[in-house]
Amino acid sequence: MILGIGAGAIIAALGIGLVLTYRSSGVINFAVGAVATYSAYVYSSLRTAGTYPIPPLPNPLAIAGGPSLPTSVRFGSSVAETPAIAMALATAALIGLLLHLLVFRPLRYAPVLGKIVAAIGVMIVLQSVVLLRFGAQARQVEAILPTTPVRAFGATVPADRFVLLGLVSVTTAVLWLVFKYTRFGIATRAAAENERSVTLLGFSADWQAGTNWVLACTLAGLVGILVVPITGLTPNLLTLLVIPALGAALLGGFSSFVIAAGAGVGFGMVESLLLIMQQRLAWMPKLDLVDALPFIVIALAMIMRGRALPSRGAVQTRNLPDAYASGMSFRAFIVLVLCVVAAAIFLPFDFRNGVTVSLIGAILCLSLVVVTGFVGQISLAQMALAGIAAFGIGSFVQNAGLPFALGFVLAVVAAVGFGLVVALPSLRTRGANLAIITLASAVAIQYLLFERTGWFGVSALGRKSVPPPEILGLYFGPSTRFPIGDSKIPQPGFGIFVVLVTAACCLVVTALRRSHLGERMLAVRANEHAAAAAGVNVRVIKLTAFGIAAGLAGAAGALRAVQLGTYSPGSFDVLASVSLLVVAYLGGISTVSGALVAGSLFTQGFWTVVTDRFTNFGTYQTYVLGLALLVTLVTVPEGLDAYHREVGRALKRRWRRPEPPAVVHEKP
Repeated sequence: MILGIGAGAIIAALGIGLVLTYRSSGVINFAVGAVATYSAYVYSSLRTAGTYPIPPLPNPLAIAGGPSLPTSVRFGSSVAETPAIAMALATAALIGLLLHLLVFRPLRYAPVLGKIVAAIGVMIVLQSVVLLRFGAQARQVEAILPTTPVRAFGATVPADRFVLLGLVSVTTAVLWLVFKYTRFGIATRAAAENERSVTLLGFSADWQAGTNWVLACTLAGLVGILVVPITGLTPNLLTLLVIPALGAALLGGFSSFVIAAGAGVGFGMVESLLLIMQQRLAWMPKLDLVDALPFIVIALAMIMRGRALPSRGAVQTRNLPDAYASGMSFRAFIVLVLCVVAAAIFLPFDFRNGVTVSLIGAILCLSLVVVTGFVGQISLAQMALAGIAAFGIGSFVQNAGLPFALGFVLAVVAAVGFGLVVALPSLRTRGANLAIITLASAVAIQYLLFERTGWFGVSALGRKSVPPPEILGLYFGPSTRFPIGDSKIPQPGFGIFVVLVTAACCLVVTALRRSHLGERMLAVRANEHAAAAAGVNVRVIKLTAFGIAAGLAGAAGALRAVQLGTYSPGSFDVLASVSLLVVAYLGGISTVSGALVAGSLFTQGFWTVVTDRFTNFGTYQTYVLGLALLVTLVTVPEGLDAYHREVGRALKRRWRRPEPPAVVHEKP
């Protein structure tokens, strides 16, 4: 357990940062690990190359293959340790200030979903900047803290672990004293309870939130700078540590620095203990309990406490985007489907692949339309449920030898079963609480199933395969020759099948929105207590929504597996689940048309293929997508679909012919 103190101190520090931002602004800062990572890269760049990185700026000439802007500022061969630390911490503080001013202050009264998506968008932007500026290779950084071996309780541990623990303990004590006894801390706590009253007393909740954002990001930056000599510097390491940090902050109710810090240190120590026990004790189950520990702790905390996060007393809160029913006629829909079928047959092979990827992405986004857009339940596990179907169809068809149609149905049913299990916490929690537990569920599914051999995991070679699909003797795989079109892969047959499945899913979701069940779902989204008082069984509605959404995600996962042919757990990991919510919200998370727009934005989707054909956009896609998300959240919170709708209405009003004035006949 002593060996786990270092990892526990890192988790504790990130957990403290999460508590700090939530207490001041009501935002669960999923980007806290990304801020730590970026600050560490800035420090490493200053120390090793003497350069300060400049984030990619909007430059259409560079995207089109023209001259690019400078990428760094050079100070010489190397910058001394103290100035490098100061500049990296100043960068972290500036990030915190900009996040408050440009992103989260405009989203002050946004729904919980909007704030969560914004935090995830910030995480994606920072990760993209790291990859664009520094690449994906791991780096080694010189140690800052003393590494002299120390003997403690029979274990030899480097001294820097204890120094980290001491720094975290001092920081926790200082924050506890500040928030308990100072005027600033008491005002921040009061604003979390009743923002209107605190404002009337003369305090600025906006200034308090900005100050706390700067403090939280500076703390995250300091954590990154101090720990990367221990952990090594990679783009994803500290970013993914936000998951156990969420568990630590959750145990502290997102309000107690002391409990969050203690829980974080405890996480690290228990993980170290479990790792040793699995190596030494034969009776311990051979599962990835270390990686699943955050899920276990978060699930227990949710079940025991129910409503774990305190609600903020904001002046007002905006609602989720409106769930419009589709206004397209069935005849127009058939024409649209035929046009997409023609595109899947006659377009060049790269465009055909883009159409297929976009349609599968649209089905994934439809699953979020049902569970989040219609019922208001935030799920970060949809890609994991798609992975259940993907690995399931490989086992059913490849291993068990079942027909493709039966294997496809069984894979979707398996996804529905797991989706109902993931939905159980929604019976006691909602909002940010549910986002955390579904994120932890995705992590548990990834490590306990996907990365192990089994029906819903990889084979002994570390991957899974699906044979070409066949129904009634007709093969229509991506590599199966189709009588029309060219001979390049992917062949049109599989694309036509994906078009038909997507059309069926769109019809199902559209019919659901117009049905009595859809009306009850919207009632639950609007107000669960009012819906229950009106006779709606809220629990049944939630489980039904999660089941339908899981079925849609399962269909998309099975199609994705067939398209790839051979795939690995990385295609359905937790980062993919997080990115899915971002893309769905950007397109429009409450409408079928919004899901179609979101599908076109998927990586390797139709929009990517079009832009790559004429520009050098592919390298910047994730970065631009994250920035576009943040701009959309601030300017058009309903997503691109709502923006398109508004533009269409404006054009109709502009080009509509004015009616002639009515002739009034006066009586003599």
